[in-house]
Amino acid sequence: MRKLLTLIALGLIASFGAAQTIDGAVADGEYANTVTDEESGFTLSWTIEGETLHMAVQATSSGWIGVGLAGEQTNRKAGFDQQIFTVQDGAPVALDMFQPGARGEPDMDTAEGGSEDFAAFAATYEGEAWTVEFSRPLDTGDEHDVAIVPGNEMIVAVAHGNTMDPGREHDRSSRGGAYYIEAFTF
Repeated sequence: MRKLLTLIALGLIASFGAAQTIDGAVADGEYANTVTDEESGFTLSWTIEGETLHMAVQATSSGWIGVGLAGEQTNRKAGFDQQIFTVQDGAPVALDMFQPGARGEPDMDTAEGGSEDFAAFAATYEGEAWTVEFSRPLDTGDEHDVAIVPGNEMIVAVAHGNTMDPGREHDRSSRGGAYYIEAFTF
């Protein structure tokens, strides 16, 4: 009887798909979609399950890394929903942030009346190699977060700093220090 129940459970998992594992490691085939931005070296992988986005970010950096999302770009990075990943007290942390102006550092969503909207988070940082996984609702209901609509084009920005201090900006470049992936669709 136990073997029969195990076979039924395995069959149901295969039929409906296993839940995404957020553990700070990305296995081959774990995500439905993957894109690598050749200029920045960032690899983004994602799967959408129901109303939840599961995303992995892999990059090389001696400091923090970040991903910004926007429906459109109006004034540089103003209005971008930002997820910044850094190491504090020896452990990786995720910061849910919002970019109020075209320049300068982002604000924590919670400091602006918003909420912390990571449903799950795990990361590894070894040497200068980052592997970050997180989950968040497609529409968090937070006015500082961008609602993700599968199939609609968005702008995704990726950036990294030279220190783990998220208040320190990324290096300057002719592109403003961030790399933009336009016409990105989840």
